[in-house]
Amino acid sequence: MMKKYFKIYESKSLQENAIFWISTITPIVISIALGLPIILNGLNFDFSAEGYTFFLNEFKFPLWISSSSLILGVMVGRFHGSAQRAATLKATKEQNNFSNYLNHRDHFQKYMQNVSDEFDLKVDAFRMYGILFSESTPEQVMIKLSVNVTNFLESAFESHFWSKMKNSSKTQPYQMEEVNTYFPRFAREIGINAEKLTLNNYADLKAVLIKIREIYRRAMDYGFNRTNQASSAEIEESAISQLIGEFDSWAVKNSFKEAWHNPNNGFF
Repeated sequence: MMKKYFKIYESKSLQENAIFWISTITPIVISIALGLPIILNGLNFDFSAEGYTFFLNEFKFPLWISSSSLILGVMVGRFHGSAQRAATLKATKEQNNFSNYLNHRDHFQKYMQNVSDEFDLKVDAFRMYGILFSESTPEQVMIKLSVNVTNFLESAFESHFWSKMKNSSKTQPYQMEEVNTYFPRFAREIGINAEKLTLNNYADLKAVLIKIREIYRRAMDYGFNRTNQASSAEIEESAISQLIGEFDSWAVKNSFKEAWHNPNNGFF
């Protein structure tokens, strides 16, 4: 409870800090308490040189104590000023970090808008930014790519789409409705809007997967910097391409490349 009276609050003015008044008034109170017995012991006021010498000799210690009031007041003032400057620097740094974060994210959004138009596939730039720069926050912007991007893409593809296709009935043809239900869920998870796409056959699906790979390659190009030695060629041969290759092999073995069944219009 008492601790709050001895703390310096940089958000308040100096005179609003209790410690300032405690440090300046306490020495004066102590000096008065020490000098009071001398005064009460029959002190006579003498304004001569002898009286002045007597006053300095008798009140030397109380005067020394009272003089510390000024010293302590200046010290608290300096500490308060330092605390205010530190708070200002911290606030400025936080503001700069926040501005840099917004600039980096907004520039990425504009960059991805051009990529989206080029590949005719709508991109959720904010969602993709969170995937590629997962360590970047308003408190601390990070321009390096996340280290687990490909793992995230693999996991999303497996859990939201591929596993659903694997669990489809093997005695019945693959349903086009299933493909067009689960694939957009996977795409949405990785920042691609495929809700309005209609995948009529495997060729359509493969074409979209290749577009997604190219979009992510371009998006990851945005994150390159001098501390990141990756290259476009390495991304091209990365786990994203390997994943498409593995899925393609699975599609051949499991007849997924054959026509998908549409209950309304027969086979395509």
